[in-house]
Amino acid sequence: MTVWLERLRPSELHAMLPQVILKLDQIRDQAMEPERRLAMLRALKDQVESIYSALPSPRTPRAVKEDGPESVRTLTLEQRLTRTWCANLQNLLTELSQPRYQGQARYAIYREWTLRQLLKGLAEAIERAVRQERPPASGTWRALHGLFVFLEGRDELNGPDLPMRYRFHAGTEYKRLLLMGALGEYPNAARILREIGPKLREWGAASELREDVRVVGESHLLRLDLGSDSPPTRAQQWDEQPYRGWVLEPAQGFTDYIELYRLRLRLHDVELMPSAGSVSA
Repeated sequence: MTVWLERLRPSELHAMLPQVILKLDQIRDQAMEPERRLAMLRALKDQVESIYSALPSPRTPRAVKEDGPESVRTLTLEQRLTRTWCANLQNLLTELSQPRYQGQARYAIYREWTLRQLLKGLAEAIERAVRQERPPASGTWRALHGLFVFLEGRDELNGPDLPMRYRFHAGTEYKRLLLMGALGEYPNAARILREIGPKLREWGAASELREDVRVVGESHLLRLDLGSDSPPTRAQQWDEQPYRGWVLEPAQGFTDYIELYRLRLRLHDVELMPSAGSVSA
């Protein structure tokens, strides 16, 4: 008898989580036709989403030493789920992008489903990390930047030519997540996200992503290191010039909000400073 995970209590979902991770690891490591891989991932999609919705936000994990050439943050089970789920989707997207599948309508549908789910999984990881004011699992930003490079190289960031309300823009979603990730450098990032989260997709669409520019004192620009595992960073006047790389120019609404927030922080710091008369000799 099939038991739907969405009907289970959170404690039972937690018990099922390692089983779902194991299934995804097995799918990832098996050689199979993309249609079979797609069917297996579709069969697990509802379970993955049920776990996301039912598990409480994880606490910051205790640091442990892991074997490997570089130090890796400890992963919670939920972070491991996101990593293996997205790795499976990335493998499937690569397979479906092979030349022999081009021009076939059903494979175009398969690719869009896969791309949507991959971006959704990465967005889940980034959003939860911002809300918890901690970095996402290692590899999350590298995977997102790698997806952008993959799609940009194939000229597939804008989606099909459909009316705006029906159109899926991978490029807009990428810019939305860049704006979201940029909030992590500010105090109370979770509160900022609650205030402006609903506007980020609109602001992402209005933001401009461009390459090979000279940035001189444009602190509103966000610099991207597409080879790194990190969110965008705010340009600084002392940065090396000329800068040759990708930058995001946020929508005016985002820039205005951030400038006002930074002003409030500076005013708050001034208020906390002791006056000259209050300092004892």
